[in-house]
Amino acid sequence: MNLELKTVLVTGGTGFIGKPLCERFMELGFSVYVLTRREDLSRSNHNSRIFYITTLKALNDINIDVIINLAGENISQRWTERSKANIYDSRILTTRHIVDYITSVHQRPKLLISGSAVGYYGTDLQKVFEEDTDFFNEDRCFAQHLCKSWEDEALKVEALGVRVVLFRIGPVLAKEGGVLSKLLPSFYCGLGSIIGDGAQWFSWIDRDDLIDLMLFAISNSKIVGPLNATAPHPMTNAQFSLTLAETINRPCFLKMPGFILKAIFGQMADEIMLNGQKVLPKKALNNGFEFRYPTIEQSLKKIFR
Repeated sequence: MNLELKTVLVTGGTGFIGKPLCERFMELGFSVYVLTRREDLSRSNHNSRIFYITTLKALNDINIDVIINLAGENISQRWTERSKANIYDSRILTTRHIVDYITSVHQRPKLLISGSAVGYYGTDLQKVFEEDTDFFNEDRCFAQHLCKSWEDEALKVEALGVRVVLFRIGPVLAKEGGVLSKLLPSFYCGLGSIIGDGAQWFSWIDRDDLIDLMLFAISNSKIVGPLNATAPHPMTNAQFSLTLAETINRPCFLKMPGFILKAIFGQMADEIMLNGQKVLPKKALNNGFEFRYPTIEQSLKKIFR
């Protein structure tokens, strides 16, 4: 892989995806800068090969080649008007600050990889979503409104000659975080369950493949615009739950009724947990990207080996 762009700025670089991504960058010889609100990390730069900054002004005259924007408040919580505002602002305002930074510097980054999610497509039990699927606006769908606004903000730097890739990320699988960390305690206790009727689509991706795909996008200048960061073999929630239970040798015979989840999580349960979308990584495959873990069995076997 020919990676000529060697100085990278990551927002969300201490999180579930960002931390191992930064570690991969270090292995490849990148200079890595992480924008964080944690001042304790910024004070530890003299002991680290990753440079933590609390403001973009701290970059001074450093020329950044690539920006990867993953910052955002955790979406897996009960959605109230206040929490939705925090979720929205944490993504839109951070992206807006990045756009302002790119506008202000003389030597601009070559590439902005900005996070998004499969929620961009809305929800459907039958339709297949690829990058060129026409946008259909679902009334009162917060996740879709969030993703569309997030992407529109990032796309503003295209006018400045910056290549923009919008990662529409599905649920990310790794043992120590993400969706698995929430499911495993109940599954290990033999209380794993299918959510709702289990027919909703689950368009997942292994975290290692997601990181590989980001590196692939950096090295391939032909990749522009939306990029579905999902495995080529999505499955229903029922299929995923049964496969997970089988992998860790536990039963899965319960069903979690939708009305209980709605009572606990409100609108988030309705949009994220009880509905889904079948998303395929058409652009990644057409550009020659090879998934290491294209099936759920391969991913889970690796995670729990």
